[in-house]
Amino acid sequence: MKKVIIFLFSILILITNISFADKEIQPYSKETCLEIYNAIGTFLILADINWKEKKEEKALFYSSASANYATIYRTVCKED
Repeated sequence: MKKVIIFLFSILILITNISFADKEIQPYSKETCLEIYNAIGTFLILADINWKEKKEEKALFYSSASANYATIYRTVCKED
């Protein structure tokens, strides 16, 4: 019975993922994109400050946040 429930749950997740796969990503507003762009710079500055203070974990956190924001910016803001 447990295997059947797991199988049905897996099928449900697969169907849900397939139904959202064809959704077009709508670009963010210019104001939102500007805020994201500024946040990228802020996180980079914070990463640099923490790296220089030998706070590697915080530096990695801010660096990762910056990279994530950059990915979002490139996906929904950057025009080709």
